[in-house]
Amino acid sequence: QVVWRYLLNVFPAGLSGQERLAHLRHKAREYAALKALLAARAAPPELALVAAAVRKDDVVRTDRGHPYFGGPEEGHPHLAALQALLTTFALGHPRLSYCQGMSDVAAPLLAVLDDEAQAFLCFC
Repeated sequence: QVVWRYLLNVFPAGLSGQERLAHLRHKAREYAALKALLAARAAPPELALVAAAVRKDDVVRTDRGHPYFGGPEEGHPHLAALQALLTTFALGHPRLSYCQGMSDVAAPLLAVLDDEAQAFLCFC
């Protein structure tokens, strides 16, 4: 869990342990604000199109045999977090948008980090 944040350059160099925790809290607030902003700014048809592509192409096909993603699909918090993470990424990167298979990278990050904001940060 810790190593991924270092391998994916989440932390600026030279931070102390307390500074790294503060950095993660700051980035979590930034992610929440970005997610809300992008969802509010997107035209409803665009938001619906992106969300549907993310859901249909990958979220419903996530490895449901893995304990983190197992259980009923309806109301599943980890599937909802994966959906939100990938939709936010697609809306924030309109030229790239969403490509099938992005969840193959995002889902393991989410499962290991167990934090939507940190998984988004690592995914980016």
